[in-house]
Amino acid sequence: MEVLSNSPEASSFVPLAEHQSRTPSSFYSGPPVLYHHSQRCKIVILERELLANLALNALRGDNAVNSATSEGQPDDEKEVAIADVDTWVTSEKFHLFSPSTSKGVSIPYPSISLHALQRLRVPGTDAEVQGLYMQVATPSAPTEDDEEEECVAFTVVLPGDATAQDSETEETPTQQLYGAVSACSYLHPDPVEDDSDDEDGTKFITAEEHEGVFQLGGNGDLPPPVDGSSGWITAENMDQFFDKDGNWIAGGEPPSFPLGPGAGTVRAREEEDGEDETKWRKTD
Repeated sequence: MEVLSNSPEASSFVPLAEHQSRTPSSFYSGPPVLYHHSQRCKIVILERELLANLALNALRGDNAVNSATSEGQPDDEKEVAIADVDTWVTSEKFHLFSPSTSKGVSIPYPSISLHALQRLRVPGTDAEVQGLYMQVATPSAPTEDDEEEECVAFTVVLPGDATAQDSETEETPTQQLYGAVSACSYLHPDPVEDDSDDEDGTKFITAEEHEGVFQLGGNGDLPPPVDGSSGWITAENMDQFFDKDGNWIAGGEPPSFPLGPGAGTVRAREEEDGEDETKWRKTD
């Protein structure tokens, strides 16, 4: 997460409708596209997770309401609702900003490990509303492969869904927010891990390794290329390497790898016993 001291400006983005109405001059430059913008949202988060994340805790200010705790429940297990937070979903990053505290956070989409629709009760209210639940990875240091990745979880509740009920004919504002985050996440896929060994020990060969291993003359165990063969044994030039019985006739040492039964054998049409000649004729 990146801490913001200034609120995002609408003029810094291209509205989605405008972006979709014309062909951009470049797909790799220009201002980010604004997919969704909502003001006066609420962020619902556990007290302990809020205290552990300084960037999100800066949003709190005086606009926070704590949920009531049950007897015997630790204070850090109660939920906190931070009000008056603006939400910006852009093609570049996901932004949360509190105008009252002049603080915000900018979240890269690859850091959003999970987002989903959720039904919940906001602290300080009795109504059940719909919100966008999010898990954001917050790695503090490199971890072992078997260790669970550190993350912070919170829910964004839009003012338009304060009393919204599920609708079969129209998307709620939160469903629109979910769609916007999903669309922007697709624009930022996870980086491909550089792992050349599969779990079963199979090694994937790069293009450069392919040249050295399989092309004739690229490996000391393989025979040199024959003129005009482009360095490969193919169906067209096989007679330059093997006779009709599969014996090696090209210069140099024969290949050391097994070629399999019948490799290099050329069969004439008359040797194909039992073949019906009519099968070779063109049919309509």
